[in-house]
Amino acid sequence: MVNPLHLLNFRTRRVPTRRRRDVPIPTAQPSTDAIFLVLRRMRWPFVLVVVVFSIATAGMTLIPGVDDQGNLYYMTFFDSFYHMSITLTTVGFSETPYMFSYPQRMWITFSIFMLVISWAYAIGVMFAMLQEPSFQDAWAMQRFRRKVARMREPFLLLAGYGQTGRSVGMELDERRKRFVVLDHDRARIDLLETDQLTADVPALEADARIPAVLGLAGLGHPDCSGVLALTDDDEVNLAVVMCVSALRPDVPVVVRCTNRRIQARIEDFSPRALINPDDRYGGYLALALLRPVTYQLLQWLMDNDEHELPELRAGLREGRWLICGDGAFAEQVTADLSASGLDVEQVGADSEPDLSDVVGFVAGTDNDTTNIALAERASLANPAAYVCVRQATNANLPLLRALDIDSIYVATDLVARELLARVLTPRFFSFVESVVEGDEEQAVRLRDELLQRCGRAVPEREVLTINAAEAPAVARWLTRHELTIGNLLRHPDDREVQLAALPLLLIRDGVKTLAPDPETALAVGDQLLVAGSPHGLADLRDALFYVSTVEYLATGQVVPQTWVWRRITHRRRRAQHAG
Repeated sequence: MVNPLHLLNFRTRRVPTRRRRDVPIPTAQPSTDAIFLVLRRMRWPFVLVVVVFSIATAGMTLIPGVDDQGNLYYMTFFDSFYHMSITLTTVGFSETPYMFSYPQRMWITFSIFMLVISWAYAIGVMFAMLQEPSFQDAWAMQRFRRKVARMREPFLLLAGYGQTGRSVGMELDERRKRFVVLDHDRARIDLLETDQLTADVPALEADARIPAVLGLAGLGHPDCSGVLALTDDDEVNLAVVMCVSALRPDVPVVVRCTNRRIQARIEDFSPRALINPDDRYGGYLALALLRPVTYQLLQWLMDNDEHELPELRAGLREGRWLICGDGAFAEQVTADLSASGLDVEQVGADSEPDLSDVVGFVAGTDNDTTNIALAERASLANPAAYVCVRQATNANLPLLRALDIDSIYVATDLVARELLARVLTPRFFSFVESVVEGDEEQAVRLRDELLQRCGRAVPEREVLTINAAEAPAVARWLTRHELTIGNLLRHPDDREVQLAALPLLLIRDGVKTLAPDPETALAVGDQLLVAGSPHGLADLRDALFYVSTVEYLATGQVVPQTWVWRRITHRRRRAQHAG
């Protein structure tokens, strides 16, 4: 029997990293693009306004008026400038001490028409410029650049905001993780305004294949913590991986790819993870058939849609499997199930196969409605058959659940769920590998213990690193004393009560221990993956920062919190010891 770990392909092929030359990360046009466009397009309108205004001001200065004594007088240049400014701005207010003469009134009348025409022409040109795509793109790029430059916390660069990218972005925002979006489709960028995200997400309509665009989006920013290549075009995803590998090899990149030929090219650039949803679904399906409890445990821990322990489906049954479909999905699922030792047959979407004797059926055509109809036909022909349905979106999930379909494949959900697990808790996949490498009995024990401590709700996951930065109280205690995993997972108010949390994986010096024994002593530098309820993990975090709490968990002695009571207690203990 083939090891399901090879089918799941969790390990990305690593290649030796070639020598890299440090080069500046390119960016797009300078930040003055919008100002330059304004100055270039408004040059002649502004010149016209200035010339007309100058002529009107000069004429007002040269035309004589009459004072209240009947004598001729000439307005000063400043008075003329002030009056024409009022005229140009259409304010209409006047402070001239004398009534204007008829020549002055005629000149003002002429000036009003000329100034209004020139001013209206300038405003018209300005509004026309504001509607031009070139100016809007330059202004959007300038605002985008400023937003990215002002970010002062770790963020992810998200290339592609389709169904998968949108699901990932909303989940990241819910968990207060900042991100930047690049997409070539304007409609997808506009979705950021309607998704009601809590944070102001910088987004730009641009081609992510261009290195300068990635640089503009913050690839060179010191707080860029990772890149997610999730576009619908595998060639674009390959280009993103190439740019990140060459320009910022220290930044992890996770990529989605459905083309096996391009997948091999992407692997040459050693991404942190490569997710082929079609191939990955075939691996998960093989795991569900060979080891149903292991699959149930992993599906439960990976934030399934029901938010509770999924139903345990029947395992492997001997007989014929039928895959209905013509595309890459059907081919890859057929290959994965065949590698598991199953009797698999692939037929075209237009065929009329006999379904009466099949033990498993996969509706994998490119049409969602056809897949649902084929699944219902297979269920009617053989109610005991294991039926799987491929869906492009999750819009039909209520219908599929009502039909009691055994397995539903939605590529966007699979990629988003696995990608979030890799990004938010990367050590979780070390646990997944260890579970798959183990046996079914171990998965049963883990599932039962989690149910006993946390209930049927989806448990949260957290990685605890025992060091002075993330667990200062524990690290300080371990310098002189011993602390076991079981004691750390006791309630800080009553150590006789176990927290609603369970250790899944211990990593020490690169060595992984699945489901470590509660009597295992912790050491500085350990990484402990813990799953539990929100309240249980919150109580566990509190214990990491208070030495008195750690001492109580380790010894059972209640340690006073204040300095005065600590001194009194210390003296009492010394007196008791002396006596």
